[in-house]
Amino acid sequence: MSSQFKVLLFLRQKEGGGGVCYKHDGERFDHPHTLKLNQDTDYIITVQSPLLLRDLMIQGEKYELKEVRPETGKKSDDNFRFSAVFNTSGFAVEKRNNRKNVTVVLMFDGEVTLTTLLQCKFYPQSETDHSRWGNALSWIEYDCRLTEGQSGVLINKELFH
Repeated sequence: MSSQFKVLLFLRQKEGGGGVCYKHDGERFDHPHTLKLNQDTDYIITVQSPLLLRDLMIQGEKYELKEVRPETGKKSDDNFRFSAVFNTSGFAVEKRNNRKNVTVVLMFDGEVTLTTLLQCKFYPQSETDHSRWGNALSWIEYDCRLTEGQSGVLINKELFH
């Protein structure tokens, strides 16, 4: 496998498949982008990578993975796709000008580990105005690199699409 590779992370609501929005915050917070999520809501998180994903942890909690197979008649690329259901219960609604950094750890075959932070703002479950303002998130792309002799993945670039 090449030492350079891409990981794509998709996020959508489980109920109804609604998308997730994000906002460009510039340098006001730790990260330039904020995901807008509702509290007590199930989301489908899908990871696409040329590496075989073994485990997914969010905020220290391990999630059950299911392999996503290509649809019948569609050509498969050289990437694996796995998904899990992520529930936002237990996350507090964020006050104005506050954000929550959510740690996501992807553990791949060969003991390769990618750790990233998703900067989030949590809204009440029934709130649909502010949580839908911003750009619709299609996916987050991580341009990654493995360093010889290391198991940690370096993220060269993070792009929101």
